[in-house]
Amino acid sequence: MNSAIRKTAHLGFVLTVLAFGTLPAHAQTTPQASACATQAIASDNAVEKINALGRAKNLARQAAEATNGGLGKYRADVSMHGAVSDAPCVDNGNGTWTFTVKGGKPGFTTPTQETVVTVDGSSWQVTVDYNGAVR
Repeated sequence: MNSAIRKTAHLGFVLTVLAFGTLPAHAQTTPQASACATQAIASDNAVEKINALGRAKNLARQAAEATNGGLGKYRADVSMHGAVSDAPCVDNGNGTWTFTVKGGKPGFTTPTQETVVTVDGSSWQVTVDYNGAVR
């Protein structure tokens, strides 16, 4: 392959990557940063807090999935699958976190279901506080 063709092919690849790299991968229905993550990062034991918050987020998502009929009938919003900083969460100040999990049928674009879940960071007890239509 001559160098002019190689340069053109490389430029086309770079432009394609740049163009698609600017598009959002998923629509988000929640704020970008959670207060829980901000508080965890600011704490003296930030690494432990972030790890615990990640576990709590996963437990909250799994509780929402189970409460709404399982993965065949329900999917949580992308915010509950990504970084802990994206998860809609409130630090209750007593060792518990409350997550507001929005979701819907697999493939949804607008969430129809809201599940509010509180997770205790000491016992890992999970409590579903609300499950119903998005408020």
